[in-house]
Order: sequence, then C-alpha cells, then structure tokens
Amino acid sequence: SNNLTSEKVPSEIAYILPPSGLQNGAKHDVTPEQNPVAPVKRGIKWGYQFRPEEQRLRCIKLFLDRNQKLPSWVSPLQTAGMLRKSDRTVIDGVADFLSVLWGHTNECLERRYGEAFMKDVEKEFVLTVPAVWSDSAKNATLQAAERAGMGTKSEIKLISEPEAAAVYALKMTPPKGLKRGDNIIVCDAGGGTVDLISYKVTSLNPLRVEESAVGSGGLCGSAFLNYRFADYIKARIGPQVFENMKEKKPKTWQMALKYFEEFVKRNFNEEEHSEVNVPLPGLPDDEEAGIDSGFLMMTAGEVAHIFEPVIKEVVALVRSQIDAVQSKGGLVSGIILVGGFGQSHHLYAQLKQTFNAAPPPPYSERPVHDNGVHQNIEVLQPQHAWTAVVRGAALRGIEGSMVERRRSRYAYGTSYATVFDAAKHPAADRYWSPLWERWM
Repeated sequence: SNNLTSEKVPSEIAYILPPSGLQNGAKHDVTPEQNPVAPVKRGIKWGYQFRPEEQRLRCIKLFLDRNQKLPSWVSPLQTAGMLRKSDRTVIDGVADFLSVLWGHTNECLERRYGEAFMKDVEKEFVLTVPAVWSDSAKNATLQAAERAGMGTKSEIKLISEPEAAAVYALKMTPPKGLKRGDNIIVCDAGGGTVDLISYKVTSLNPLRVEESAVGSGGLCGSAFLNYRFADYIKARIGPQVFENMKEKKPKTWQMALKYFEEFVKRNFNEEEHSEVNVPLPGLPDDEEAGIDSGFLMMTAGEVAHIFEPVIKEVVALVRSQIDAVQSKGGLVSGIILVGGFGQSHHLYAQLKQTFNAAPPPPYSERPVHDNGVHQNIEVLQPQHAWTAVVRGAALRGIEGSMVERRRSRYAYGTSYATVFDAAKHPAADRYWSPLWERWM
C-alpha cells in the first residue's frame, strides 16, 4: 500500500465483474474443473488494494469450518451473496486468494533471485490452520491450495498456527532455564481468533516436544477492539456526528482508526500512558465531547475499559490450558505470546500480572508443597511476534516436525448392535429395541 512493504497482508478479496454484456459466454470458456482460478484471475482485488468503503470478502477461510462460530462483523448472508454473484464457492474464494498471494510471492522472489533460479528450484508449501479446526476444514484447505497451484494434496504440508508459532519461539527465544519435562503454553493472539496449545519438552538437543494438552481457542482477537473503539467514539461525539463523519469525512475516521490500530493496540500501557489523544482532524472543537484542536482525549482507564472484555477472554483461555496441564501433574514454565495482538503491551502486562505475580503461600508451622497452584509463570514476547506463525511454518518445512506426539482430538467409530444371546452376553447389558421388537 502506497509503495510501503508489509510482512503480512489482510485476508481480503473481491471480484471485479466484467460489464453485464460480457458476463455470459466468456466465463464458461474454461470450466472450473479445468482451471478453477483462471476465469476470474484478471478481475481480482485483494489485500491492501481496497479503499476503506469498498465491499470485499473478509475472513473467508473461517467459512471452511462450519463448526466454528463467526466473528460478529462477518456476515454469512453478505458473503454468500458476493460469492453467488461472482459464481464462486467458499473453496474457490480461498483458492483465488492463495493463487494471487503465491503469484505475488513468486514475482518478488523472481525479482530477487532471477526467473531461471525460481523455475528450477524445488518448492514446498506449508500452510497453517487454526488449532481448533476439524479434519473436514483441513481437507477443504488442502483442496483450495491444490486449486491455487501449490501442488497435490499429498505434497502440501499442514501445521496448526500455535504449533508453528511454538517452533519459531522455542527455536529463537527459549525460556531461560528450559529443561526436560517443562511445559510451555503458546498463545497465538491474532485479529479474529486466539489459539492456544501446550507442549512438554522431551529433549533439548535436538529440541523435541509433545502435546501436553489439546489445543483450544476462541473468537476474542484484536479486531473486536476496533468495534469497541468505534462504539466508544460514537458515544463520546454522538451517533449523528459519528455517522456524518464516516459518510462525509471518511479520512478523519480512517486516521483515528489507524492511530488506534498502530499505536494504541500495540503500545498502550497503563503505567506509561495516563492519557491517549486520538486524532480526529476536521471535527470542530467540542468541550463536552472532549475534542480540542482536532484531538479527542481518552484517559488510561477509558482505554483499558475497551480492552477489558477481550483481555478477560484471553486470560480465561490461558488459565484453562494451565489447568489442563496441572490436572495431569505437570508444571507450566512459560507462556509465549505471539501473533498481531500478541505484540500488545497491555495484553502482556495483564497476563504477567495474572500469572507471574503469584501471592505468597499462607503461613503454616510445617512446610507445605503447593503443587504448582501458585507458581510464577514467565510470560515471553519473542521478537517478530506478529510473523511468528509463518516463520515457524517455514522452519517446519526446512527442519521437519519437532512435535513427537500429539493428543487425539476425536474418536471415530460406528454404532453397532447385535441380537441378545443368553449364552454369549451378560443379561445386565441387554436392552429392548422398539425398532426390531426384540432384545438386543
């Protein structure tokens, strides 16, 4: 965007349809089975190419897993309508996004290393998926990647997002004094979701781990803060002024949102910032609303209030992972915080205050072992936390998996019934079947 480089790009895509007279006929020259991406490739906008007011498909990958709840700002009806209008499915949409992303990546690599090198070098694709995704969602991801030209399903590797983050964090910044038997919780806090997973260290050299608790997650990412911030501004300046500003002075609102996104969400710290001045250029001074010289002043308490429900949900998710590890007799040595929201000073401070400031044990005449209930847990924010997941995925492709054992998420089976036989079966196990009208 504006010739600036970013390490990540928003997962957003839209289709530019040809004039109505050209829609019929041309799009059926190539069938989706022959090439699912080509028919709409020229008519795609993605990533940073959108103006703020433009309609686009957001968080489309979340529709691959129907078992998961959607964020409040994602409309299933609007998404379905946009896809239907463009004659695309959810898997098509994900495949189209992956296709343009890979095309852009390949183009960048060709500029750096040359076309001949990129043509001959062997390429391997590693895709990351949320920890809580079902097998059907993982299969749909592989289908989309295959359609996007990333190889066959059997060649493409999948890794869970918190596992990828753990690979990077443990390789680059292992907790001080890490030893065999230690348990580490990785908290991948992103824009829409927060994923967690716990690992027990089984070997230090080479570094090997095993899952000590099944991964968990929730819809409490930092994008929810943007909506709480918008509600706060609306309440301060009034609904009519707010809607008028968004409609007639969109750049004013975009500047405020950008300041909140890039400074407040990442850097806010109650100890350092007694107040925050949000830029709202072009709005007249309003003493009652607190607008002076184009700035709206927020106290540290007001900013903390915006963060509060999201922080509470993240803390609850981390606590549930700690409880799961401790219920099996393990001790948690560290919490590694990664992802875009994982860079937040306020989130770090709140986790540290909750899990690294344990109260002293109650006095007793004889020493009592507290079994780790009040243990101090180190909270770490590794360098490049925002891109820890993709960096870990690349390491996974180069070095292979460092996870030796995983915990089963599902048990697959089939129901079975047989006719009761007194010679074979205990009488206590028999039951009457209304369907078969006999003892089973």
